[in-house]
Amino acid sequence: MRSTFKTIAFATIALSLATGGAFAASGHERHENPAVGMGGHDSEPLVQPTPAIVTPMQVHKPRLSQVLAEVRATDRKIARDEAMHKLSASAARKFEGEASSIRNHAMTVADMHNGAIPKATFLRLKGDIRELNRDVPRIG
Repeated sequence: MRSTFKTIAFATIALSLATGGAFAASGHERHENPAVGMGGHDSEPLVQPTPAIVTPMQVHKPRLSQVLAEVRATDRKIARDEAMHKLSASAARKFEGEASSIRNHAMTVADMHNGAIPKATFLRLKGDIRELNRDVPRIG
C-alpha cells in the first residue's frame, strides 16, 4: 500500500516539474520572437487567429447512393455464393472484378459531375448491375 502512495507522489511531482518546465520554455520563446507573441507588451504585435477552413456541407446524391448500394449487395451475394460453394474462386474473382469496375465507373462519373450521376449514365449503370446479378447464379 505504501509503495502505491510513493509511486503516485513521485508521478505527481514529476508531472508538475515537466509541466512547469514546459510553461517556462514557452514563455521564454515568446520573448525571443516578438512576432509570435500575443501582444502582452506594447512592442509585441497582436497575432490574429487564422480563420477555420469551412468544408461544404455534403449533399445527398440519391443516384450515386443507389448504384453503390446495389453494387454492395451484389458483392455480398458473390461472397455468399462462394462461401456456399455455388461459385468457384475464379468465377467469384471475375464477378468481383466486374462489380469493382461498375463501382469505379460510377465514382469517376460522379467526380466529374460534382457528386451527381447523369440520368443516361445512371440507367446504363443500372443495366450493368442487372446483367451482373443475372450472371451470378441464383440461390434457391
